[in-house]
Order: sequence, then structure tokens, then C-alpha cells
Amino acid sequence: MDMRNADNPSTDDGSSPIVIAGAGYAGLHVALRLTARLRNNPTVDVTLVDRHDYHQAITELPRVAGGTRAADAVRLPLQGMLSERVRFIQTEVNGFDLARRHLLTGTGPIRWGRLVLALGSRPNDFAIPGLAQRTLSLYTASDAELVWAAARDALTAAAAAPDPEQQRRLATVVVGGGGATGVELAGELAEMLPEVAGAHGLAPDRPGVQLVEAGPTILAGSSQQLIDKAIRILSDLGVQVRTNATIAAATEDGFRLQDGQLVEGGVFVWAGGLKAPELVADSGLPTGHNGRVKVDRYLRVLDHPDIYVAGDLASVVDPRAGHVLPPLAQVALEEGETVARNLDAEVTGQPLEAFTFRDKGFVVSVGTSRGVADIAGLATGGRLAHVLKDAIEWEYRQSVKHLRGWDPVAR
Repeated sequence: MDMRNADNPSTDDGSSPIVIAGAGYAGLHVALRLTARLRNNPTVDVTLVDRHDYHQAITELPRVAGGTRAADAVRLPLQGMLSERVRFIQTEVNGFDLARRHLLTGTGPIRWGRLVLALGSRPNDFAIPGLAQRTLSLYTASDAELVWAAARDALTAAAAAPDPEQQRRLATVVVGGGGATGVELAGELAEMLPEVAGAHGLAPDRPGVQLVEAGPTILAGSSQQLIDKAIRILSDLGVQVRTNATIAAATEDGFRLQDGQLVEGGVFVWAGGLKAPELVADSGLPTGHNGRVKVDRYLRVLDHPDIYVAGDLASVVDPRAGHVLPPLAQVALEEGETVARNLDAEVTGQPLEAFTFRDKGFVVSVGTSRGVADIAGLATGGRLAHVLKDAIEWEYRQSVKHLRGWDPVAR
């Protein structure tokens, strides 16, 4: 699908075309901010490529998986966000021809003068036997729909079971991974499943949620105060949290831990990590931990200055902390901002800007009305944190719906 109805998107018109691969947080932000900056350079061709004709609000997926938000509500149509000058092509990205500067897609090669790789990531099963086959993932709106459907089906199956113990086992959802996504999903399900149990012929005390984390704590990297607040809310909701619980294998019976324990349930969801898309591994680009692409301080691929990377796919080391920045939406948005500025700088002959991450804080919803937040080193928990999470999601939606590639105060 080409929203500009271009006759041949791979044709070089001599304007050094800029191609953005991926319409996630980073890719969409590059497209919006770049077209705002290039409004005085109408000859520069900008193309955005994605398999979907919508942008997914990934941070809201736990709500879809917990039955409190419709999947279509987190699919934001690109048609209503992009500037008219952005050519959008709906197709699958299959690979790269680095020598010829061609992005290989399902509709044919697309030539780039500058390429932005913002292809996101995919669930990382860490080669745990049976995990990919036994668990549901939570990376797209469709994934989230499947999780909620599976949870409801599990309640129906539990209601038909002959004894309470079997009912509890079948009505238990096990979430692997104690990061922000896992915590948010566990909280949503712990509140919603008892509410809907009756409609499936099951007592409200039968459903359960377990959160399994391989590390010593949930929400790793957060302050102990924030972690304690999150654990307290999860405990109030009845979530059983298991830490230092490394999964050795996923079997038909459940998660088999390294210490031999078996974690049983009716539904298993994996939210334990991300890695780069498979096509990047064979691309010839330099990659690091989890297949993420190595970049310089301007977010250009090492030894490939014509290619920028932003979002989950970029392996960006924070010089202050000394580790690679995590795959978070706020990181992706800031990287997208830097890439847009640098592309504009190349067009206008200005110096490039090094990327610097400015941490705006950390907010996680825990259930349908509470959450935890760490803003400027101050940890808080409860309803205020949940309101803050809602406000952040609302503000993001407003920004992408109304920017449309034009910003009178573009910096």
C-alpha cells in the first residue's frame, strides 16, 4: 500500500532519497520530525516502509492482554499522522543490498541515499527448550488479543474441571519475565480475571497469576524503593512473584526451573526479553548483544555512515552508565529525534549532533488503578503513578496524531 501512489518507489530522482524502515516509536518519530525540519527543502524524498499501515502503541499492550483495552485502540492508523510529502509503502522488509544501497522488500528494491533502520525487535527465548512453542508472546496488538482470549478460554476449561485444585491450575496464568511488561501484564490479569470468572462459570477465587523472574528482583535497574512498592501492590492483587527462578525448559506440564521445581498453569506468557529481527543477523552489519546493530555517537552504523539506526535495534552505550541502553519507548523517541536532526544536518550542510540520552523517569502501571514511578530520583506508588502513566500515553497519542510532520517550534 503506497499512500502517495508513487509509480516506482525505487527510482532515484537525484534527491538522495531518505528511506525509513519501520514505523514503530523510533521510525515514526524520525518521519514526523524530519518532515517538519525539511519543510523548506521540498525536493528531498522521504519514504517510510512498514508491514502494517498502522503504528502500534506497544506500551499499552498489557492492557489489551488484560482485557481492559481493545486491540484496535492501540493500532494508530498512519494515514492520519504522516505528512503528505511522506511516501508510505506497506510491505515486508526482507533484507539489504549494502553495496547498491537497496532495501529489499516484498514489492521490490527501494534505493536509499540515507537509510534509517528502525525495525524494532522480537521476543528472545534465550534458546530455552520448548519456550517458543509453549508460550504466548506479547509484542504486537495481535499477540495481546491472543493472550486475553487464551486467559478467558482457560477460565472456561477450569470451570469444567472436577476439583478445586485442578480448577486453580487451569485458571492460573504464568508470566515469564519480571521487567516492566511482565509486571504490568501480571497486574492487569490479577485484577481482571476474578472479575470475569463468574461469566465463565468459575468462582472468583479460582484464577491466579504467577510472575517468574530469573534475576534476583523484578524491575531490574530500578531503585529498591520502587521495587518494594511494586512488589507490595502485586502482593495485594494476589500475584505470586518468584525471583531467582531461571526457566530450564517449557514443557506440556509447565515451566521447569533449574532447581527442578515445576511452575504449573493453564496459560503461559513470555515477556522475558527482546532481540534483533532475524534478517539483521545475515545483513553484514556489525552486531552486538542480542543482535542489536552497533552505531557511532551520531547513531550511524559503524563503517556505514549512510545508515542510521534507532529504537530497539540500535546498540547504544550510555557513557555515564557504561552499558547498552534498554529497549524502551522513551529511548527510541530520543534516538528518533537525534536521527531526524542529523539527517536534516546532512541535507543543510550542518555538523552532526551526538546522541545523549536524557532519562525522563520510569513509570509502570500495576493493575488497573495503581502503579509505581521514579521521577528525578523520587519513587512513588499508588493511584498517582497510574494517573501519570495514563497521562504519558495520552500525551504521546496527541503528539503523533496532531504533529503530521509539521512543528512550528522544531528544534
